[in-house]
Amino acid sequence: MFTLYGDGIHDDAPAIQEMIDNAGYELSLPSPQKHYLIGKSLVLPSHFALRLPRYAEIRLADGANCPMVTNLLHPDYAERLPDWTTPLCRHLWYHVNAYSPDIYEEGIEITGGIWNFNNLNQLPNPEQSLDFTHKGYTGDGMFFYCVRGLRLAHMTFKDPVHYGATFDRVSDFTIEDIAFDYNYGNPVAVNMDGVHFNGNCHDGVIRNLKGACYDDLVALNAHEGSRGPITNVLIDGLFAEDCHSAVRLLTVDEMVSNITIQNVYGSYYQYCIGLSKYYPGESALGYDAITIENIYARKAPRYEVYQKGDSYVYPLIWVQDDVVVRNLTIRGVHRRETDTPVETVYVGRNTPVESMILEDVTTTNTTGEPMPLLVNLGRIESLHASALYPHGDPLVVGDGEIVECRM
Repeated sequence: MFTLYGDGIHDDAPAIQEMIDNAGYELSLPSPQKHYLIGKSLVLPSHFALRLPRYAEIRLADGANCPMVTNLLHPDYAERLPDWTTPLCRHLWYHVNAYSPDIYEEGIEITGGIWNFNNLNQLPNPEQSLDFTHKGYTGDGMFFYCVRGLRLAHMTFKDPVHYGATFDRVSDFTIEDIAFDYNYGNPVAVNMDGVHFNGNCHDGVIRNLKGACYDDLVALNAHEGSRGPITNVLIDGLFAEDCHSAVRLLTVDEMVSNITIQNVYGSYYQYCIGLSKYYPGESALGYDAITIENIYARKAPRYEVYQKGDSYVYPLIWVQDDVVVRNLTIRGVHRRETDTPVETVYVGRNTPVESMILEDVTTTNTTGEPMPLLVNLGRIESLHASALYPHGDPLVVGDGEIVECRM
């Protein structure tokens, strides 16, 4: 029987894992003397709840170089990644080849704790180091693959190397009341998402997330990991100042549909919400039934620490070039801009939009430079627009086409 120390010196992973294995269905850890220290991933089985006091710290040991938590994974190696996968993507998505995509765990819950990933004392972020010799090392704080019924709540993610948590083939999930305490990058403060969903994730709620990340606070990236559709997700309540971005949606030839993003607050130095493509390839299914509403956001200054230099300055709501959009609703956007007067909504070149609703949008611009409400370089088949108040700035600019407009 292993000893649970909680003194911040001895490795508590053996004792905690033993307690998980013997607890039955639930384990509530007591408040530690100082903090828990783990040198190995905690592995959670189906129908299990792990609970910590809300502000009890659990820290990844120096040089552990692993996620702090994973679900039970089932080894079944096969070449499942496509031929176009780059060495970096092959490294980050190693799990697709390594583990069975057909065996699911169910009913996993983690609540409480300050999960300190201790990033300065782990291997560097492989997206910057391009060191792929440490197989399976991604720098992610938590990792979940093939889980139905997952809940993470009432916790803090502190200083991951890469993403706070990565999810792939996860459905019926709730991610709520998460705080992000990101202070450093290893080696630099980039590519550090909050919660990152790869393909084949469905039927979930993400709500009440607070704190700035050095990349997307929430990413729904259908063309990554196992690659597949992402459907039926509610994102409700994001709060951040000086954050890279609130939400990125990403697809190339997978469907991303029935996504609602609402009640977003704060300032973002790249974009607030993006419908993106990123990877090469011809867009096919694209985006459908995307609703963006109640956005109270503005642009943030791009400080040197963000490593953006003179790169492209994104709009607040960005629909990238060369994507396909069926239905997009944007309503209740209220922006008071003090820093960067780029457009509030952008529709990119070679981007067809079948139906777009744009209503109840107000912008106040204190910069003294023009700030268009909508820049359209694509083709909008049907635009329903009402209650748009740019307060002296241009309403619509760009050489794109609007086939039918109802005002």
